[in-house]
Amino acid sequence: MRVGSHVRSTVIMSGAAHIAKIPQLSKAAKLRLRWFDYYQAHGRNAALTCRHFGITRSNFYKWKARYELIGIRGLETHSTRPRRTRQPTTLLSTVDLVRSLRKRNPEYSKYKLAVVLKRDYGIVLSPSTIGRIINQYQLFFTRPVKPKNHPHRRVRIRKPKDLNPVSPGDLVEVDVKHLPNIDCKQYAFVAIDVVSKQVSVHVSTSISATQGAIAWTKACEQFQFEPQAVLNDNGSENLGKFAQVLEELETPQYFARPRTPKDKPHVERMIGTIERECIQWGGLAANVADQQELIDTWLTKYHSYRPHQSLGYLTPDEYQAKLEGKVSSM
Repeated sequence: MRVGSHVRSTVIMSGAAHIAKIPQLSKAAKLRLRWFDYYQAHGRNAALTCRHFGITRSNFYKWKARYELIGIRGLETHSTRPRRTRQPTTLLSTVDLVRSLRKRNPEYSKYKLAVVLKRDYGIVLSPSTIGRIINQYQLFFTRPVKPKNHPHRRVRIRKPKDLNPVSPGDLVEVDVKHLPNIDCKQYAFVAIDVVSKQVSVHVSTSISATQGAIAWTKACEQFQFEPQAVLNDNGSENLGKFAQVLEELETPQYFARPRTPKDKPHVERMIGTIERECIQWGGLAANVADQQELIDTWLTKYHSYRPHQSLGYLTPDEYQAKLEGKVSSM
């Protein structure tokens, strides 16, 4: 064929019509075709082929028979749906009644509709049958009014990526540890400053937002600085009263990602330190008052005597005094 000054020639390959009819095989059919390629390449050894692909001989011979009978199309998975299926026996008038009731009462479940049908119309219909009618006709409706949120639920803000604590109080991490006790449950509310490593622990018999608020008030009194931001997990003890106290103090609250303890590594490490250096060395008591006293005694040693590696082997008190000395000399 001549187009302008160029010539375009078309060559029809022999058998092209047959090649165009080759079906597009699915992934499963291609795998089965590999069985028979392997089978032919290894001396038609069915046992070796089955061991190589990890299939049973009955499965191999079943698909081999289909392949030899139908050809490459026989390698496709056929539907196992029976040719004859159960037909609905519910009267159309009953179906229309269920649809009408569902539309008038979209908030009713299939169980309630079954009761209404029996009570008001004398029709006995199982909840499963009603559920199938609802699914068949897509009788699902969007609620006109959105459900109210939890009264203490708030937007959970993640810690900003550019937040880099450099001074005491820039960021305080808090978490709760369950203290092992035979007689009663005890919990330790732990708060640690990520810069100076100062720690406050409040012991309680319950894990609640109210106790979290008490623990935070206690921490603010014990710390030698004013906390500027808080980082905690998504537990309910960090909402409610605890969140209200932070709002009153105008202290930003950041939430770690769910199931991501590495988002607050300092308090997680501190909880491990309390476990290894206090609890495992006999720092347990039967009641809250004695338990609080034991932990406070250990915290005194922690702040004033125990060298801290991340602080250049200074104690938290020495590190705080060093920072204050730098500020006063400026």
